[in-house]
Amino acid sequence: MVFVTGATGLVGRYLVDELLRNGEQVRALCRPQSDRQAVHAFLAKAGTDDAHLEWLEGSLHDGLFLEEAMEGCQRVFHCAAMVSFHPKDAETMMRINRDATGLLVNAMLHTGVEELVHVSSVAALGRKPGEPVHEDVPFEDGRDVSHYARSKFAAELEAWRGQEEGLRVLAVNPVIVLGEGDFSRSSSMLFTLVHRGLSWYPIGTNGFVAARDVARACTVLSDQGCWGERFVLCAENASYRQLMVWMANALGATPPHRALKAWMMGTAWRLSALWEALTGRRAPISKESVENTNKDHHYATDKLERTLKAKGVDWTYEPIQTTIETTAPAVLTALGPVKK
Repeated sequence: MVFVTGATGLVGRYLVDELLRNGEQVRALCRPQSDRQAVHAFLAKAGTDDAHLEWLEGSLHDGLFLEEAMEGCQRVFHCAAMVSFHPKDAETMMRINRDATGLLVNAMLHTGVEELVHVSSVAALGRKPGEPVHEDVPFEDGRDVSHYARSKFAAELEAWRGQEEGLRVLAVNPVIVLGEGDFSRSSSMLFTLVHRGLSWYPIGTNGFVAARDVARACTVLSDQGCWGERFVLCAENASYRQLMVWMANALGATPPHRALKAWMMGTAWRLSALWEALTGRRAPISKESVENTNKDHHYATDKLERTLKAKGVDWTYEPIQTTIETTAPAVLTALGPVKK
């Protein structure tokens, strides 16, 4: 029996599918309002038997509940997290990402569940000018560091604390994750923007990886006993323009063709902040989100392959264009045909 948090999220649903396909019994934590039916529909479409999937309603902030929920489990996959680049969410992200991870680690230590696979983020890693981001670059706080990055770094520290106190821990640090999920949230919102016919594209570059590959890495690395390590998960480094062209082609939409210059993005987030102050409604973009899409981020992609090859396991990432093409039908089902 394995225990999964964040099972209704983008990575979580692919992980549940992967675990069930591997013959595992899965106990998944969810909130009462979580869309469990979306997960079952996802599994049914994939042809995966969900007979060995058990749901438990509860809170990551209830340590006693977590101890009871993990009874009989041998391994924990911790996917639950909050992603936001809005400054008003800073405290909430610390509570969800850092504090809940700490409670989960404590519950594992108390109940004797020894193995933790922690889904972190490349945001928890540092940056060195002139070289791609890799696993050994230490995190450094500063003016350009987002609240999300701080919360994910703090969460990872809690996971590594668990290792110091007796757990076996491995962390995966995915880049921007793409796949079938809630197309109104997080990275999946990119599909929605392209579906709507957005004509502008950010000028930055970033790393991208399929949700299926994140799930697969979690299971393969833990099954191979790669404890005490962290792994950047990145299939490709690509420009946002290239990514959005692939999305548009897959959806039958018009590709974006106008570059969003830095000064335009600066004006946009300032106007959004003013609009939020005047209306009291949450602005769709923030300074942090705008700055992130205008930067050139590059990530090393080879540690995972090298580590698994040494263990006799071949690893190949799914090409991002393929990920987009296989996700497009779900986008069209959720959002309807593209309007010309």
